[in-house]
Amino acid sequence: MSLVKPIRALCGSILLCKFTTVLLALASIDSLSQTSEFVVRSNGTLRLSSKPFYFLGANAYYLLEQAARGDTATVKSLFATANSLKMNVVRTWGFFDSSDSLNPAVVQYRPGVFNERALRAFDYVIYQAKLHNIRLLIPLVNSWDDYGGMNQYVRWRSQITSSSFAPIVPRYAQQDLERVVDGGNGRTYLHAITTQLGHDDFYSDVIIRSWYKNYISTILNRLNTYTNVRYKNEPAIFGWELANEPRSSDVSSLRIRTWIEEMATYLKTVDANHLVGTGEEGFDAVAAGYSVNFYHNQAWLFNGSAGLSFRSNSMIPAIDFCSCHLYPESWNLPSGAGNIWMRDHIRIAQSLGKPLIVGEFGVREEKRATYASWMTTALHDGAAGAMVWQLMEGSRRGDGFEIRCGEESALCLSLESAGARFVAKSQAGSLSAPEAFLLRQNYPNPFNGVTTIAYALPFDAHVNLSVFNIAGQKVATIVDGVQSAGERGELLDGESLASGSYFYRLRVSALLQPLRKLYSETKKLSLVK
Repeated sequence: MSLVKPIRALCGSILLCKFTTVLLALASIDSLSQTSEFVVRSNGTLRLSSKPFYFLGANAYYLLEQAARGDTATVKSLFATANSLKMNVVRTWGFFDSSDSLNPAVVQYRPGVFNERALRAFDYVIYQAKLHNIRLLIPLVNSWDDYGGMNQYVRWRSQITSSSFAPIVPRYAQQDLERVVDGGNGRTYLHAITTQLGHDDFYSDVIIRSWYKNYISTILNRLNTYTNVRYKNEPAIFGWELANEPRSSDVSSLRIRTWIEEMATYLKTVDANHLVGTGEEGFDAVAAGYSVNFYHNQAWLFNGSAGLSFRSNSMIPAIDFCSCHLYPESWNLPSGAGNIWMRDHIRIAQSLGKPLIVGEFGVREEKRATYASWMTTALHDGAAGAMVWQLMEGSRRGDGFEIRCGEESALCLSLESAGARFVAKSQAGSLSAPEAFLLRQNYPNPFNGVTTIAYALPFDAHVNLSVFNIAGQKVATIVDGVQSAGERGELLDGESLASGSYFYRLRVSALLQPLRKLYSETKKLSLVK
């Protein structure tokens, strides 16, 4: 209901009424955005305007920085490229914490001191996303030292004199000051900043936690200078992530879980419109529920050494969607394990009644085949969304994972095809199933590196896909579990196999009676090194 008519009835003159009406109209612009469409969680799925919402998206962390440096062309070009690939969500940094007052892209110079130029640049990024019908997923701090990160908060904390706060008892040795935590792909952070304070104190120090809450409040309450809508009321924002890839040295995982619960609950008091995720990589403190036999004895993924419990963090009521990332090359896994990783995390998320978003996925080699296979899994097994790392525009240097569509047209055509299927699934609610079972010839064949084994399932069933040498000995199991109906595409990595001929066999059994065979077929493949 409009408030203009009641106020006119109370004002004392036509001139005053006109003046009051104008002020009210201006003031109501921001509040009207609250009735706009936001992506929401409902019964374990994402929905938009009462319809399912599935998406293929991309990471482009650098947009705020480019806009702050005056490179608006890169921002617009990135969103245009995302549109062309049928992507409707982009993940980009919502932070830059540094004491470098000469850097125009720094958002926060010190706790509570903000750079208006950088904030206006972020306004512009959100404005352009809105114009291109793109929604933004925005992490609010980095666990790694890039763009300041958690350790910048710790450095600021270490500069506070003991006369203001009680001195902190030394807890770190000299070797801790030199210890670098390596996350792969060039991502690192220092374990300790001083003998009193280290990276993990970001999660537990009461002063740092208050600074971070203030950052949340400042960003979410900001009034966009281009749209005149507060960030917390902006439908072009898909949601917030509390951090990019939080990690700690607490093998119990309780330190980060406690922090997530506190910060997610606080964020919800500031912003009731948007989804909230953890931004984590999907590691856990227990192996139960994971297909550990497919992970090449990489026990660290599930022993708490990263300070995380995917299942425990995802259970927190204020967390709306489950988060995982996927980098098998950096984790000493074959590319095919990426499909297992997604299925494991989708299954756990579904058991919690929450959607799963693969916030980052990437490989440096065999991108086209790998991404096509992974996106098939994401689509058919129920991921809400998946976001490639990363789309690159302009002259920025890449990290080996970047995709430049002007140079990699075949890869981008493959991504566009996947994006279109995500859109189709959103519109129809599901994807059509093939009419009959079918095992296809692997491609390429012969192969050197990775080959795709494709097959069709007309309905959900128990699937076993295995590889045998010419002596009939099993050398690899690619799939052994329940799969949803659809055109599937699994990966076989030949790195651990010798050159020669092999056979791959697909066995499909009834879902409720795994011993009752429905379909079985065997084909030959060749590996040439």
